[in-house]
This record gives sequence, C-alpha cells and structure tokens, in this order.
Amino acid sequence: MAKRRSEIDSRNPFIPSSSPVCRVADQVLVFSVALAGLVAGAAAILRQVL
Repeated sequence: MAKRRSEIDSRNPFIPSSSPVCRVADQVLVFSVALAGLVAGAAAILRQVL
C-alpha cells in the first residue's frame, strides 16, 4: 500500500519545520535592516540641512 502524501512530508528529516521563534527572528532581522536604512537616510538629510 502506497503512503499518503501527508505521511511522507511530515516525516522527512531533511525539511526542517520553521518554528515560531525562527519566524519572529526573521521578521526582527528584516525590520531592523529597514529601520537602519531609514535612520541612516534621516541622518544624512539632517547633516545636509544643519
């Protein structure tokens, strides 16, 4: 009897499941890079003005 697709996918040790902690860490990294870019842009504009 052939295995169902969900049984094969759920027990594959080579495909790690992403935990909520990993998803939160990814979001923090993405937003921190975006925030750093905005802060650098604002600092450059303020340096030009002052």
